[in-house]
Amino acid sequence: MKLPCLKAHANFIAIKNQIIRMKKLILFVFVSLSSGMALFAQKSYQYLVNLNDTKNDKLSVTLITPKIEKSTGIFAFPKIIPGTYSISDYGNFITNIKAMDAKGGALKINQLNENQWKIATPEKLYKITYEVEDIFDTEKKHQIYPMAATNIEKNNIVVHTPGIFGYIDGASKLPFEVTFEKPANFYGSTSLKPVSTTQTKDVFKLANVDELYDSPIMYGIPDTTSVKVGNCQVLVSVYSPNKAFQSKDIASWLSKLLDASKSYLGGKLPADRYAFLFYFRDLKDKHAFPPGVGGALEHTTSSFYYLPELPAAQLKNTIVDISSHEFFHIITPLTIASKEVKEFNFNKAILSKHLWLYEGTTEYTAHHVQVKYGLNTVQEFLNKLSDKITTSRTEFNDTLAFTTMSKMAATTYEKEYNNVYQKGALISACLDIYLLHLSDGKYGLKDLTHDLGVRFGKKRYFNDDELFDEIADLTYPEVKDFLVKYVAGSAPIPYDYYFGLAGVKFTPYAEHKVISLGGINIVLNKNNQFAVGAQSQMNEFGKKLGYKIGDEIYAFNGVAITPTTMNTIIDSIKQHSKEGDPLTVQIGRKNANGQLEKLTLSSPLLKVPVIDKNKLELMPKPSEKALLVQKAWLTTSSSDVSTIETPQAKAEDVASIDAIVKALYHVISGPAGERDWKRFNSLFLPEGTMGIAAKNTDGSIKFKSFTPETYQKNNSPLFTRLGFYEEEIGRTLSDYGTIAQVQSAYQYRFEKDAPVKERGVNLITLVKSQGRWWIANIVWQGETKDNPLPSSLLKKIMSTP
Repeated sequence: MKLPCLKAHANFIAIKNQIIRMKKLILFVFVSLSSGMALFAQKSYQYLVNLNDTKNDKLSVTLITPKIEKSTGIFAFPKIIPGTYSISDYGNFITNIKAMDAKGGALKINQLNENQWKIATPEKLYKITYEVEDIFDTEKKHQIYPMAATNIEKNNIVVHTPGIFGYIDGASKLPFEVTFEKPANFYGSTSLKPVSTTQTKDVFKLANVDELYDSPIMYGIPDTTSVKVGNCQVLVSVYSPNKAFQSKDIASWLSKLLDASKSYLGGKLPADRYAFLFYFRDLKDKHAFPPGVGGALEHTTSSFYYLPELPAAQLKNTIVDISSHEFFHIITPLTIASKEVKEFNFNKAILSKHLWLYEGTTEYTAHHVQVKYGLNTVQEFLNKLSDKITTSRTEFNDTLAFTTMSKMAATTYEKEYNNVYQKGALISACLDIYLLHLSDGKYGLKDLTHDLGVRFGKKRYFNDDELFDEIADLTYPEVKDFLVKYVAGSAPIPYDYYFGLAGVKFTPYAEHKVISLGGINIVLNKNNQFAVGAQSQMNEFGKKLGYKIGDEIYAFNGVAITPTTMNTIIDSIKQHSKEGDPLTVQIGRKNANGQLEKLTLSSPLLKVPVIDKNKLELMPKPSEKALLVQKAWLTTSSSDVSTIETPQAKAEDVASIDAIVKALYHVISGPAGERDWKRFNSLFLPEGTMGIAAKNTDGSIKFKSFTPETYQKNNSPLFTRLGFYEEEIGRTLSDYGTIAQVQSAYQYRFEKDAPVKERGVNLITLVKSQGRWWIANIVWQGETKDNPLPSSLLKKIMSTP
């Protein structure tokens, strides 16, 4: 049990920040039309796309048009789509467009601008044909985000509909029928239900262009996993050209998040079907986007992800974070939104003032659900908010009114847009705390968004200028004052006050000393080797050790680093070393002739000063009211927690105190490889907790509490890489009726016959209920020279009932 809660270091690759900053909303689908259509006037669009014919990264598209009566005869593609807050001009990728009458005669068609074509005699229009160019590897300059772009290649076709399907101006509310003719081994991953499907053809029907643009499809050789989460059937579909990622693994990563989301939303997910579509880019492929850029786009019942194909362990936490963000867009703005969003103008940038609600609340909720249900620790959650404060105040204009920025996010304030994921989330965090403060912990932001959803729902919208009044009507007048001052106004948020309401201390600036490996930025070079990056800001120790920019790094203290082990190795050195301990670094460095030479750098470790900016941490002694708010904000009631399903335990594991203690040691011990986490979790009460009393760098003892789910998340990568063998070496028991406490001495090693690495004590609280024993809590502390294991504990273990 003794593994510390490991916190991944992402300094060796900036992918997470790039992903967060590139995230945008977008809505897509692919349309088509079956061949041999009857020649008659119709009231719907009928599209046909043949996926078997993808010459030169292009698709040929055929549209049988609806009968045009009062239309202006303009055929259009989107200039901008909901949530991207950026001009896309999809029409730039449409070529060879032709218009015909029912007899096949050509009609005159003229291009008006990047996205619109004028048909001279619209009353005669029957059919339009054109070609669509692949955006992923185009050489044209464009501003389209990768998670909103099309891909047309042999093994994968990404159908983002705004880039493939047009509509006739004035007739966007008519229904669409979309037919895909496909290779026999292709599967179309989507949340849509086809009206008909065969091995070689799929047909979809959609109510209007909004639904069409809200339904992405990814075609290819299937790697899919489907799981049931409460009322919702969830599809996870993956395209990973080098098989670095598999759908079953990502589905397992997301399972606890979805369970927590279900509980967070009151026990029921707001959709019966949902699809996570993941495209992983082979790093060797040349795409039309900056290197390392990735992102995700949300839709009503699906989300699409464009990510670099890095080692799975390197992206796991990022995938969970951004999946959480995109999933919670189901609430805002896909349920709660203004007229500007729900009656979107695809050809003119008319944006809403309330990005703080659409993106900010979603970003905050994505992190909040993880701390509420134990997927992140409290300090991990506070660290995320702290980073957002620093980024918001150093990289963006903190006095620019958020409503003003939102309205002009696609134009004047385009460079300020990414603050929605920083200050936007902080607005929501402070609003949540303030609501809980005003209501004595009974009503928070989650309740507010629920009530707004009831008031407006998917088919209604609010007026931008009336939202603050609507919120005040549902809550308190003070909340409108908060929104007027800090969202519509230019005043910076006083974080010390609002976080203080929840017993959280805000420290703008503090300095302390820590063990450092040199302050280097570790990146992957063009040879896919870890190296000292050009952005490194070496500290005193890094300069003393002798790093140089470009040095390839192979090992620390003789332990080779890989993408899956580097974080753990660095963490271990920082946590378990003291000043003066030796550090060796095996590197490769080019000599004067350009040849790579292997060298070893060495120096005693130093503690270097580190500056904490905008630090958030729990107060040691908050007021009674602040403690009430803190509990409501950061924890969940036992009744809520119990909605998360506990796996069925083996009867023999929980039949007695002796059995459950032995099962606990056994399930986490063994050679390198995945542990049986279902068995592990089956031992605990749904509201069960864990904790560790560990030394700080200054020698003081600090207690950290977390859930079994967090223990699994943090330690699973280490178990996969290393063997871990923990055994009980002594036990005392104190029991009364259906409760018991076991004081269990332990020792562990990383190989079965290796020297013991550490000894200590597990304090295990047990309860008997429903005819079996459960673990209610485990806390542990390692043995030290000043605090050796008592001899009275080191005695023969007696079987207990």
